[in-house]
Amino acid sequence: MYWKLKIPLLLGVIGIISGLVQKFPNLFLVNTSYFFRSAIFIGLIGIIFTILENTKVNEKKVHFTIGVGIILFGIIFDYLMA
Repeated sequence: MYWKLKIPLLLGVIGIISGLVQKFPNLFLVNTSYFFRSAIFIGLIGIIFTILENTKVNEKKVHFTIGVGIILFGIIFDYLMA
């Protein structure tokens, strides 16, 4: 069974960006208001996902286990960086 990488990469990117923002808050404008921090977080995910869409990386098909592995990597990365 094969998947397109769209959903696994989206969930993996969300996990990785979330972990990085938690571990290095000074890098992502920690002294701003909560609204701006949320906008920066969503903007980073949007920019990365747009780059993946434009380079057609999301259209590649991979085996189901690789997709699940990408999702689990994002979740574990987020958990370990907290």
